[in-house]
Amino acid sequence: MKKLFFSICLSLAVLSCNSNGKTERCNYVEDTVKTVCHIQDKGEHSSEKDTLRAFINTNVDDIDMEILVKRGDKTVHTLPYNYPKDDDFTPNGERVDSCLMLDINFDGEKDLLVYLGQFGNQGVEYFDAFVWNAAKKAYTHNEDFKTIQNPNICSKYKCIISEARVSAAEYEYRQFEYTGGRFMKVAEMIQYWKGNIYPEVDRAVYEVHSIKENIWKKNLKYEQISDFWKYVILHY
Repeated sequence: MKKLFFSICLSLAVLSCNSNGKTERCNYVEDTVKTVCHIQDKGEHSSEKDTLRAFINTNVDDIDMEILVKRGDKTVHTLPYNYPKDDDFTPNGERVDSCLMLDINFDGEKDLLVYLGQFGNQGVEYFDAFVWNAAKKAYTHNEDFKTIQNPNICSKYKCIISEARVSAAEYEYRQFEYTGGRFMKVAEMIQYWKGNIYPEVDRAVYEVHSIKENIWKKNLKYEQISDFWKYVILHY
């Protein structure tokens, strides 16, 4: 039987906007218009020189899918892939086979993200990650990335931002940096409102935790948090 390939993630130039006006990078499976991922990359890129493409082959035995990464017509890497089987990664609804190619560790090389789906009553999104290893000239699996909720790429500060909605009046943000081959959480912030003053950011209460120093700063006003966290609030 002739193998069927889905061509996805053809370039970083595929953009759309959500209802909040945020720029998103989205995939579309062949002949559908369903958005299957919302990971954001806040940075400037040149798509003209970006020739890496990913193809998914689902007509394979013993594995969920095969991912082919190509530069032009040449296959750079072939990756057999199985979705995580543990109970923590049982998505809402049916899986949609899809992936993204983005630089997630800021080394100038595109890495491979596999979309795992939406989970829980908040629809949290997760991605599995394979980071390009220049020495081995291959993609290596990274265990950390799939634990990051709603990951967003922050090129300005060269980190990954996780944002999660706890309730209508409380949000959590986490900062991850890539070091020693791992994505390490280095800081986190809680943003919440008291009473009926939601959603003005200048009337929220903030708690900031620096992991390295193990210091919590609580009951902060908006003007007391760093420029970094103000940037995160405005962009994610």
